[in-house]
Amino acid sequence: MADKPDRKAKNTQELARVAMLKPPATDHLTEAQNARHFAELLATHGHWQSALNFMSHAIPAREGVWWAWYCARKAHATEERPEVQYALGLAEQWIAQPTEENRQRVRQFAEREQVKGAPQHVLEAIVATGDMEDPITGTKAAPLPYMASKYIYAAAIASAYPPDPEKPEVAADDYFRQALTVADRIQAWSQYQ
Repeated sequence: MADKPDRKAKNTQELARVAMLKPPATDHLTEAQNARHFAELLATHGHWQSALNFMSHAIPAREGVWWAWYCARKAHATEERPEVQYALGLAEQWIAQPTEENRQRVRQFAEREQVKGAPQHVLEAIVATGDMEDPITGTKAAPLPYMASKYIYAAAIASAYPPDPEKPEVAADDYFRQALTVADRIQAWSQYQ
């Protein structure tokens, strides 16, 4: 289920719209040569939150979850609460094997523990990659387009603050550069005309 295509945007403008970017970030759309260039313009002009948001929507869900996990793991490397490390471990298992069984294990843990912050957002992103089930009726519905992206963005933002709450943009720049690397490796930019 993780491999279901959830990408609908066809170009940079549409991608900025589904990411719900607003001015002054969207002011750079007119000078952007393509989606990757727009992402770089956001980062260059200090719109680090918008840059992370844009990247979370540009990368497909599975790779986006890996990126969110990377951010959360880096931000919480010294976290001593065992539930945080367990949550990150569950996410890593799903990344390695994105099966429905692993997604359900993540969902059950996320509902039971509520670890909060970036690790919780990573778990919610994983849950959002597959069908959703109504707990009362048991009926299933396909995942909403870009729902996982919203949690991926939340994980990236939440991960920017723990390293240095006074300068979250420093960690955010590192996370942004990692997202660019991911997008380049999987050739994500080719789908946006």
